[in-house]
Amino acid sequence: MIDLLCVLLPLVLLSLLASARCLRDYLRTIRLAFRLKGPPALPILGNVLTINDFKKLEEYGTNASQMYGSIFRCWISIVPFIWVYEPNHLKIILGSSKISRKNVFYSILHNFVGEGLITNNGYKWRKNRKHIQPYFHISILESYIDVFLENAHKFTSEFIKNGEGPVNITSFINRCVLNTLHESILGVPVDDESPYRKGEVMLTQRIARPWLLLQSIFNLTPFAEKEYHQKLSLHNYTRKVLEIRKKEYDKSSLRCLLDMFIEIAETNKDFSEEDMINEGVTFMLAGQDSVGAAIAFTLFFLAKHQEVQDKVYEEIDNLRTESMITVTQLNSMKYLEQVIKESLRLIPSVPILSRVLTEDVNLDGEILGRGTNVFISPFITHRLPHYFPDPLKFDPDRFSQENVERMHPYSFIPFSIGPRNCIGYKFALLEIKTILSVFLKQFRITLAEGHENYSLSYRVTLRAKGGIWLQLHSRTQTSSTAESRHAEQRKPWNL
Repeated sequence: MIDLLCVLLPLVLLSLLASARCLRDYLRTIRLAFRLKGPPALPILGNVLTINDFKKLEEYGTNASQMYGSIFRCWISIVPFIWVYEPNHLKIILGSSKISRKNVFYSILHNFVGEGLITNNGYKWRKNRKHIQPYFHISILESYIDVFLENAHKFTSEFIKNGEGPVNITSFINRCVLNTLHESILGVPVDDESPYRKGEVMLTQRIARPWLLLQSIFNLTPFAEKEYHQKLSLHNYTRKVLEIRKKEYDKSSLRCLLDMFIEIAETNKDFSEEDMINEGVTFMLAGQDSVGAAIAFTLFFLAKHQEVQDKVYEEIDNLRTESMITVTQLNSMKYLEQVIKESLRLIPSVPILSRVLTEDVNLDGEILGRGTNVFISPFITHRLPHYFPDPLKFDPDRFSQENVERMHPYSFIPFSIGPRNCIGYKFALLEIKTILSVFLKQFRITLAEGHENYSLSYRVTLRAKGGIWLQLHSRTQTSSTAESRHAEQRKPWNL
């Protein structure tokens, strides 16, 4: 009995100490929250309805510094979250992995994707990041260009075959991106069995209902069973594909990211089969919506700003290539890259990041204590007028080499920044450039009548409600033929 007490007593004391420490950190955060300005909050719910109403976030994005100052607070139920968006402050929080870690919202994603780079903290994140990082060097990424090109041409040929529009381009882009990722990450084409066609993360549903943030309550709802079966389906499918890749594995010819994971595992016993599956699922899900949204909104801005589209086409046409394209040529498309970045400035695919501080942080005299939950919003940061004058104007010249050299490095963060930035951002940029360059070489685009603007919706990533509708005009037609065709009455088509 005494021996049992000797074991249990320290555990009880440690548990109480941890609880007391958490309570102390929570009370410090509460005191800070009451000192700061912020939007009015409802009892119990806090500001969850506001956060799910993206019109409000757009309002913050335009007026946050005037409304609330450089730091403001909101509430998710009874838990305060501090919004931080000034680049100098972001440098402190995001510039070191020792200052902050990913918080409860990434734990929710953990239920869905498993233990991947997006959800992990600490040793496991550092270990896997170190193993995987070399495989995103530009020399390795060149091996994916054939897959990018093949799917970009398939995407473009659908419009050549079906007509010129008007068309809701969004679903076609999403299918193209899914096909591209399926082949470049998993090494197999998309088939009807692929669960990646229909996965849906429950994050926004749980934010809208803060009681569902408690895993024990969430487990009692139908959402939990749906999420569990989706996760099981994704992981089982990826496991099956991994077994195929192992049988076909040839070290001299690495065809996809799973092949590279197999190579990592050969020399690193701490990189297990579960690591390969978790990271495969993570890369598949992380790349779909974000890249698809970036392409769709870039096309919208090009359709709206014809003079910008003309400059992009001139740059593409100057390459004098009919079908094949190289990484060197893609990297030489500086103006297209400026356009993509300006689109991501206005509509970052992921508008909100979240962290919890692991140390006290001093932001210009305001102390944010350890345990403080922080919202970081690229959407707000990208619209700060003192960094981006006339911030709502679409102006790709903001990202000319001369202007970038003067730009605060933490003022443009569509892929996050610092040691926990998006490992695949170069991959994503090459994929986006390839698809856009192939498509724009074939078509001039304008906005479809009645769809001159977009309305944003938010489900982890930003998207346009109802999609992006474009009118397509073949560049192979003579101008007179094109004009007569444009005058014809066409039936809109959609996927």
